Amino acid sequence: MLRIKQNKPPISADAKSFRAVRRLNLNRTYMPLKIGAIVGYILLGMLSASTSMFGILVGTILRLVGL
Repeated sequence: MLRIKQNKPPISADAKSFRAVRRLNLNRTYMPLKIGAIVGYILLGMLSASTSMFGILVGTILRLVGL
């Protein structure tokens, strides 16, 4: 014969379930990685743009000087 368990009330109204807390922790670790990758791509683009601008500037100066 099976014993029917009574539904227990939650410990407090503010308490979150284990699954919800685990999901929040997983999302918290995912977001900085995603933001970090985006920032890395932005920095890489800025670096390549500044490098190409430097090359254009040096080429223009060399052309003006006549070398």
